Amino acid sequence: MIKSEGVVRPAPPMIQATARVLKNIIEIRVGELLWECRPVQASQEGIGSRIAALFSQDYQTFVPPAKDRVHSTVTYTRKNDEIRIRVGEETWRTVSSTFGPMTIDYHGVGYSINERLTGRFVIARGSESVGVGQLGFRSCTIDQYPPELEPFLANLALGYVIRTLAWEMFFAAG
Repeated sequence: MIKSEGVVRPAPPMIQATARVLKNIIEIRVGELLWECRPVQASQEGIGSRIAALFSQDYQTFVPPAKDRVHSTVTYTRKNDEIRIRVGEETWRTVSSTFGPMTIDYHGVGYSINERLTGRFVIARGSESVGVGQLGFRSCTIDQYPPELEPFLANLALGYVIRTLAWEMFFAAG
């Protein structure tokens, strides 16, 4: 809640995705809910799976109150610079271009993501802005979006954090 001039208003909606590297999870705060995202390999038994989970680019989301059921799976592919979001039987993927914006079609509507070198980005539908984001150190924040896009944008924020972690591992190894 925000109090301004004696009037209490609800806080504007915001999505905050943050990697908790020591726990090997990514947490996404979507309004009042806290989504937990774990590498797909983390659910498998054995030390090999646990080691593979440290370098995973495939994460499953668990959303309250159904914390035992997979809500979505988000994957990042470094070769194509592609974020793939799967919810149930539906799949959406970003398409990157060398000098243009990243694009994604969601429910038949095209969106473009215009990124800046500062880590800021704008999500647009045509020429209309439908969200503003900021990449941080192992984090992503998206705000100024319509409520109906919240679940989709939360998954997109997860994709951006996975992307950041993947590139961080790539540059640390090279």
